[in-house]
Amino acid sequence: MTEIQGFQSKLADITSQFITTTACIYGPSKIKKNSIVDSFVIIGYPTRAKIQKILSQQRKRSSVESLFDEISTGSMIGESNHIRPFTTIYETSSLEARVETGTNVVIREKCHIDSGSIIGSGTILDSGVSIGKNARIQSNNFIPPKITLGNNVFLGPGVRFANDTYPVSSKLATTIVEDNVIIGIGAIILAGIIIEEGAVIAAGSIVTKDVSSSSVMMGTPARHIMNREEYDQKQKQYEKSLE
Repeated sequence: MTEIQGFQSKLADITSQFITTTACIYGPSKIKKNSIVDSFVIIGYPTRAKIQKILSQQRKRSSVESLFDEISTGSMIGESNHIRPFTTIYETSSLEARVETGTNVVIREKCHIDSGSIIGSGTILDSGVSIGKNARIQSNNFIPPKITLGNNVFLGPGVRFANDTYPVSSKLATTIVEDNVIIGIGAIILAGIIIEEGAVIAAGSIVTKDVSSSSVMMGTPARHIMNREEYDQKQKQYEKSLE
């Protein structure tokens, strides 16, 4: 099999020594030391608006890689990141230190991921999503615009967030998930919700209203079933029973 040489512009600006030859790095992207950029990763991918603008213009034909490099404003990848195969990170997004992605992750423009967070395989972060420190985002999550996740947040696989109360409307609603929140597999969070610090959302629940701090919610629609202290005690008892 013939190896495909990736497009890596301005290598003098890239200090990492762990960039595979099939990675594509566009614009003035910065990749700090000790980061791994795996096979077929794209960093600094131009926004749809920029590409559509180019398509509407009469321009001298050039390679797609050269064109994308010209129009991209780049991305920032912090120290000791591991960007796994087939991840695409759009321009204007930034990842702080020790961030990891699984395979086939998409991080759209203007996203920010703070240090120590993990983004699971198949997850999509749409434009402008913010994620705090040491978050654990499991596989196959969709996080649309106007969503903010705090520090130490855990999302099980397949969590879905809405951001439009009356689709398709002209105004999107902001959803905030505060620090230390746990959201179980397959939960659905409707638009405009605030989930306060330390709350727990059980697997498969549908959250239709704001959740108070340290509440444990379950059901469709989700209702309060216990507090976080009780939940933590049950967790410890369960773990002890397995010893």
